[in-house]
Amino acid sequence: MKKFLKFLIGIVLLPFALFFIYNFMAVIWTIIKNFQITFPFLFGAAIYLILHRYIYNFSRPYVFAHEICHALAAWCSGYKVTNIKVKEESGETQVSDVNTFVLLAPYCMPLYAIVCTVLFYIISLFWPEISNYERSFLGLLGFLVTFHLVHTYKSLTETEQSDITLAGGSVFSFVLIAIINLTLIILFINFLFPGIIAPTSIIKEVFMQTCSFWKMFYIYMRKFIVWLGNL
Repeated sequence: MKKFLKFLIGIVLLPFALFFIYNFMAVIWTIIKNFQITFPFLFGAAIYLILHRYIYNFSRPYVFAHEICHALAAWCSGYKVTNIKVKEESGETQVSDVNTFVLLAPYCMPLYAIVCTVLFYIISLFWPEISNYERSFLGLLGFLVTFHLVHTYKSLTETEQSDITLAGGSVFSFVLIAIINLTLIILFINFLFPGIIAPTSIIKEVFMQTCSFWKMFYIYMRKFIVWLGNL
């Protein structure tokens, strides 16, 4: 019953996720148009894609981050973490219990990018001169955010993940992962490049489009039911 309920939630949120992806394309175009400002970030992203494709796929660092995210989410949920194993292509985190947050955290949390951002701004409190390296910092973040997105996509499409099944199935999990990742990336971009996008307006537009979709769906379903009744 619980899994079926999550499936229904996934179906309800699916249009929101699709409209979010559609509107996110405009965000990408805005980043490209503001090339003079966003160049370091885009350069870092491009460097990662080249390295991943031709030199090293960074699978072990991703597995490490993946398992650490499971562990952090478990600790935040009040569960015990008894063991963490990291291999080249796989890993395992043993916890006393799991919930949706614990299961899906690695797919939603760009751990290295978050740690890098926190460290940069903590250091800036004690060493203001680090601001001279802001462009390098932006490049590193572009690298790390792309690292997270590429490996999240690969892990969800190339192998069957037990996390997804336990969390509530593919529909619920994929929709939730998409919405959280897009939200975090938009907030990240707004934080790094204030003013080039309007997160509130984007979310509002997605919400209005979703409401319009379900309104039209309701109208057509009523017409369909009436038509069936007249047969």
